[in-house]
Amino acid sequence: MGEERLKKSVTLLVVLLLIIIVVIATGLSISNKQQLANKRANKEYEQYLEQDIYGTEVVSIINKAIDNNQKNHIATDNQGNYIPDEENSLLVEVVMITNEEKHETTTYKMEAINKVGIADFMANFNTTTFKVTQIQYHPKTKKVSNITIEQQGS
Repeated sequence: MGEERLKKSVTLLVVLLLIIIVVIATGLSISNKQQLANKRANKEYEQYLEQDIYGTEVVSIINKAIDNNQKNHIATDNQGNYIPDEENSLLVEVVMITNEEKHETTTYKMEAINKVGIADFMANFNTTTFKVTQIQYHPKTKKVSNITIEQQGS
């Protein structure tokens, strides 16, 4: 009778260990898949870092960022600007030259460009040269959080 009880205890212990191993392996697999997805998403933006791009690509980056924020249900303030979170928000700022001789610039949030009209931006700046000068990441998820794009002088 004591031997029977010992066999049941050992069997129960082995089953519990197997369940724990399966749970840990599944968690690691999900984590690895998420990291790969994040890296793939980051590459969509990192490919532009320090590269000359045109206004058409700036529009593409802004559209992707807005789509990202909408898919991730990023909240907006009362002016329609996205509120950064710690995991999924993506903000784009475009630094435009306002006076080349005086080296004056103005920074516009992607929401402002979107509000004025992506089509108008495209019509006016489609062949203008820009450069992605900075990309920042969320510390928690390592996903791109902020992108700075600067208009290049003539």
